[in-house]
Amino acid sequence: MDNLYQDYTNYWGVWRATCRMKIRYAVTLLLWVMFVPAFITGAVAGPNDEPAAPAITTNLATYPSNQVPRYARFEATLLLNAAYSNPFDPQVVSIEGHFISPGGQELVQPGFFYQDYQLSRLNGAESYHPVGEPTWKVRFTPREPGVYRYFIRVRDQNGVVDTGVETFEVISSANPGFIRISPRNKRYFEFENRRPFLGFGLNVAWWYSEGSRLATYEYFFNRMQEHGANLARVWMTNSGRNQDWILSIQDQTLGNDYNLEEAWAFDRILELAEQKGVYLLLTLDDVNQFTYNWSNNLYNSSLGGPCAYRSELFTDLEARQYQQRVLRYIIARWGYSPNILSWELFNEIDELQWSDTEHWDRGAMIDWHAQMARYIQTVDAHRHLVNTSTGSFKTHPDLYGLPEMGLAEMHFYYVANCCDYAPSDPAGRDMADLTRYYAHLVYNSVTDKPSLIGEWGLLDEYWNPSPFLQADDQGVHLHNGLWSSLMSGMAATGLHWSWQYHQLHDTAWWRHYRALRNFFEGVYLPDLTVMKPLNVTFSFPNGADNRPPAFASTNNALRLMGLRSGDRVYAWVQNTGNTWWNYTHGIPPIPQSGLITVYGFRAGKRYSVEWWDTYATASQILARQEVTALGDGSIQLTVNQLETDRAFKVSLLLPERNRVPLILK
Repeated sequence: MDNLYQDYTNYWGVWRATCRMKIRYAVTLLLWVMFVPAFITGAVAGPNDEPAAPAITTNLATYPSNQVPRYARFEATLLLNAAYSNPFDPQVVSIEGHFISPGGQELVQPGFFYQDYQLSRLNGAESYHPVGEPTWKVRFTPREPGVYRYFIRVRDQNGVVDTGVETFEVISSANPGFIRISPRNKRYFEFENRRPFLGFGLNVAWWYSEGSRLATYEYFFNRMQEHGANLARVWMTNSGRNQDWILSIQDQTLGNDYNLEEAWAFDRILELAEQKGVYLLLTLDDVNQFTYNWSNNLYNSSLGGPCAYRSELFTDLEARQYQQRVLRYIIARWGYSPNILSWELFNEIDELQWSDTEHWDRGAMIDWHAQMARYIQTVDAHRHLVNTSTGSFKTHPDLYGLPEMGLAEMHFYYVANCCDYAPSDPAGRDMADLTRYYAHLVYNSVTDKPSLIGEWGLLDEYWNPSPFLQADDQGVHLHNGLWSSLMSGMAATGLHWSWQYHQLHDTAWWRHYRALRNFFEGVYLPDLTVMKPLNVTFSFPNGADNRPPAFASTNNALRLMGLRSGDRVYAWVQNTGNTWWNYTHGIPPIPQSGLITVYGFRAGKRYSVEWWDTYATASQILARQEVTALGDGSIQLTVNQLETDRAFKVSLLLPERNRVPLILK
């Protein structure tokens, strides 16, 4: 017991830390002071004692008739009558929920240490206050209707104890479930109920300040819901606490002290996302913490960490234990949620090679991703996707192509007056073409999974937000990048980086998401393919793309991009003079006209064409026409005096008796 007493000789210091929301121990310190005899005789497990069976409460009473809707959260709260030196280390204490589905499958979800808080707001500033004593929780999402059985297992240095088996009933719901790679078209996502998921979104990587944690996400998730956006990339990086504006549950000492106040705030953020229909690409670590911020990084051996140099992160066994420990906590706490699209292991991991050239081992980096993804699958009962991201303006097929990676993600920017490896002037002035170029690179780096642009935007020569972001008050670059990314086969729109400018320009920028979402509503994803323009040659890993062109224009100033699904075509026509550069420099685009030819239809068949306004958020169908496919299977469409851009849909015209009237909402 000497070590146990030593752990608590500084209990007042720990209690003060608790009041500062930096909780270190899963113990009620005041009760320790008041009831030492009780702890010694039973509540604190002795060297020969089994763990005490926990008292359990659940959230069943929050559901009508105690029935949990399918894909809703079941939560069990445990009170352990024991004290642990490190409640975040599963080697010290491990809580697991064992759930047996109606079909007989046993799923194991880890539990986590938890402190409740109360949020208060004064003059717009948020503050958080601990409520009650620390507890343990297990969160689980049932995926089948019927009766589930479950028990909780507690394991510590004294042994293992299981609670009695309990049950709860699951009823059907409208929730579509978790997002998976579509088995019908691996370029896209779909929900477990087979409904397609096409992402429309942006980065909302962090809150603005410690006093605006929820307020930041309340604004963005509300606006996203209003304007049809459904995907946000959010960071949860190990920041070493030198950047308190980034959510980081890892705090002060590596693997031993998680910030439960920020974790509680993220509980609310995730719940808000669930309410607003927003799905999260959750970025778990950032390469900048191992490059620019290495001197403050908790893994640095000069600060007591295990890594003498940066790249040792991928090979050091102690570092891997810490990584797995924090991953286990994150998954235990938030892995229940269907609104997490993927666990993104690292932001721009390839950038580390430039800061640690002496020790850089690409093979070790790739192997680390495979091993960490496999570890996640052992603790994530709900089998979320796992991915990573790259940011060197190059693709990494060997990394994206790992079977453990669920999607390919790369980043690009226009960088003013920059280097030879980043797009600058004049190429970067045309965001539609620039987006198409990078989308093509990442799309063709894999063949069996979705791909997306996880960051993009405008930067100045110092890699800070460009002043053109403010000057582009109508979001011309945003508009062109969004349309170009989806028309290039991405599984989601490019996720714009500078989210604060969405708030600055508000509706003028947000409207672009609604217009695009409306156009793609109801589009059948499983057999969509990217159409090849006449004047563009794509290069694939195995050589050039020799497919015949899908469409062409008599006017090179009319850019064509599109997708095909059988007899249906979804296409975008852009006046190439409608660019953010021209707009911010007061250069109006010259109206363009031309004849568009679209190939691949059935000769002699009649087709319906709808022309869409790409800027309006309602009543977007401008005109309808009927055309007959020529003998070579092409149709021809006329564009007159196009100033900006338009979109069109082509579909086989059904016989009169089979037509269904179109009702515009």
